[in-house]
Order: sequence, then C-alpha cells, then structure tokens
Amino acid sequence: MKNPLFENYRIKLVVLTVATVFWFAVVTENDYSYELDIPILVTNLLHSKTLSGSLPLTARVRFEGRGKALLALLFTRDAYLEVDLATARNSAEIELKPSMVRIPRRNLPVNARQVLVPTTVAVKLSNLQSREVPIKPMIDVSTQPGYTVVSGTGLAPDSVTIIGPEELLKKISSVPTQPKNFPNLRESFTAVVELQAFPDSTWIKLPIKKTEISVDVQKIIELSLQEIPVRVKNAPPHLSVTAVPSTLALTVEGGERLLLNLKREDVIAYIDFSHANDNELDGHPPEIAAPPGVRYHSIKPAFFKLMMERGTNAPSRN
Repeated sequence: MKNPLFENYRIKLVVLTVATVFWFAVVTENDYSYELDIPILVTNLLHSKTLSGSLPLTARVRFEGRGKALLALLFTRDAYLEVDLATARNSAEIELKPSMVRIPRRNLPVNARQVLVPTTVAVKLSNLQSREVPIKPMIDVSTQPGYTVVSGTGLAPDSVTIIGPEELLKKISSVPTQPKNFPNLRESFTAVVELQAFPDSTWIKLPIKKTEISVDVQKIIELSLQEIPVRVKNAPPHLSVTAVPSTLALTVEGGERLLLNLKREDVIAYIDFSHANDNELDGHPPEIAAPPGVRYHSIKPAFFKLMMERGTNAPSRN
C-alpha cells in the first residue's frame, strides 16, 4: 500500500520551501538583540611605546537591530572594539563604551547598545626597544655507529633582533628553536626549523620566524701522530724547564675529513709547572689541547720528568 504522506511529494516540498522562505523573511524583519564576542584592537599607539602586560583579546557586546542584519554581523564577524591610545603615555584605566565599537559595513542597520565584559581595561605602556640575541638550537642529533658530528650545529642566521617592552627584553638571553629530533644520521644535512614564538601577552615580536641549521656528519677514523713536542707552561722566570722526553705520540679519533686535514701542530701537549707535584714519583702526566671534534687516547709516554736549569746552570730533575 502506498503511504499518503509521499503522494505528490514534489508539490509538498515546493509548498514547504516557499512557506519556510516566507516565514524567514517575516521574522528577520523584526528587531532583536544579540550578544557577540568581538576583538579588541589597539590603535594610535606612539612609535616609541608598546603594550606591556596582558590585555583582553575580546569583549562581549550586546547588539540590537533587524534580524537579517544581526545574522549578517554574526557570519561576517568584522565588528571590533577600538581602544584609542593617542593620548596615553604610561598607564591608564580605560572604560569600554558602545561608541568604541566599529562596524566596517556602515549601512548595516545594527547598533552596539552595551559592552558587557569587560567594562574596563588596564593599559600599561613601556618603552619600545630592540635587542639582538643568539638563537639556541633545541635539536637532538644522533648518528649511526661509525659516524660522528663534527663542529656542532651551524645556524644561518645565528641571531635575531627581538622587539618589545624594555623591561622584558633585559631578561631574554636567547631565542630557542622548536624542539626537533634527527636520528640515525650518516651524512651531513641542512634543515629549516621554526623559532619558538613569544606569548601574545608579552608583546614581544620576532622579525624572522625560522632559521636554517646545518650539521656536519662524517665517518669516524683514527690516526697516529708522532713526535708531538711537549712544552712546559708557567715555569718561574728564574728557571729554564724542559720535559724529558721532549715529545710524545698519541692516537686521534674523529671525522674523516677533519682528521685528513689535521696537522701535528694542531695538537698541543704541555705540562703546567704550577700544577706539578713534587711527590709524583712516576713523573708528570701531560695535558692535551686538541681542536674541536678531535678525541685522543693512547698517549705514549704517559709520564714525563722535568729538567730544570737554575742560575748556576746546574741541571736538576723532578
């Protein structure tokens, strides 16, 4: 059996649509009130000043007008509340009034009747300053076995000029990047990472948003260096002090390209006379200064005697 509800359904749909449109046209001609959250915008701020401290982002405002005009306002969301700071110098308590509400579509028959929340805003101003600080890479790099990172992480740019309230900029020593991991590397690479933005409430701006990082990854090799001179540092002026024996050998380890360009003169061996202990029966261990990224081991010999010549030219050993 046929359901009577579906008989002549096309005609019924047309009648329903016409009735709905007619009803909507009638009700939207009536006057209504509606509460809407709109943005708070600051204007006419002096070039030498900036906001300091938090400021509400929105205000709840009661609007009145024709139904269709309120619908248009609801969908366009282009109304805002303007806080004019042309006469403000340091701090001020500003009352929010309906007259501050701006509706770009001037011919829209809608009026702002009342600002509900907040009714006032506390505005604090500070001197606008700029300061250059280094960028701090917040990245975690790991390599595959047999490979190493040489010379750390390069940045381009490696610093950024931050702009904001004077008293806040003094507390900032660096700008970190967003954390990022680069695992299991076996070759050098570059990547772009974003900087961590400051919260809106600080009013601190970053003129750049990103930096490029570069990491030099090389295969690990070992080389033996022979006859590295051993020097004596911080000896008294009246003594001539030399190490016995006068050279040492060691094994260096690091990135392949780094070590193939390494010279014997790049590795410095010395004994600090001011730290030498008379009770060291085996002799004095040397200290090694190697270029960044170069590790060393297997120092031979491991201990040295010190030969001193005094004013009488009589040699003595320690």
